[in-house]
Amino acid sequence: MSQQTNQKYQYLFKIVVVGDGGIGKSTMIQRLITGHFVPMKITIGTDLASYDMNYEDISVKLQIWDFAGERRFRFFLPNYARGAQGCLLCYDITRYTSFQNLQDWYNIVKENTNTETVFILVGGKTDLASYRRTVERADAEKFQKELNIPYFIETSSKTGENNKNVFEMLTEAMLKKRDLI
Repeated sequence: MSQQTNQKYQYLFKIVVVGDGGIGKSTMIQRLITGHFVPMKITIGTDLASYDMNYEDISVKLQIWDFAGERRFRFFLPNYARGAQGCLLCYDITRYTSFQNLQDWYNIVKENTNTETVFILVGGKTDLASYRRTVERADAEKFQKELNIPYFIETSSKTGENNKNVFEMLTEAMLKKRDLI
């Protein structure tokens, strides 16, 4: 993705970031926005952030809806998911239960968005992979294939590995889905 000054277009994309509580969704968003690792406290309800980026000569604003992962806040999700063009379906590679709960998160978003919504499966906390991984890549790839999710990536908000790439990948996929590139 290049930085250019004479953009031809401006697009706004609503994206939702979902998954269990405490898996690093808010930290991933803060890493994108600030460029730094910023440990976050638990999200209550939802948080909203925005991020401007460029893809070739296209200027894009991402409206990022960060959903609390605690079960007691799930009733918010159907309303906030409506109209989302993209979804980051997140789990923690060191917490198998966060992977097991992905089907529920996927179903809620899928039922409340349209067929144009782009999903990306995101495994977080790869900086802990060497000694705490409980979700193998092969298991995630199997889940991805079963649900026909087109993209899968593992990230680390702490090291920054693939953090910006997730949002660039989603932006490119949303633009392609709408025949804008």
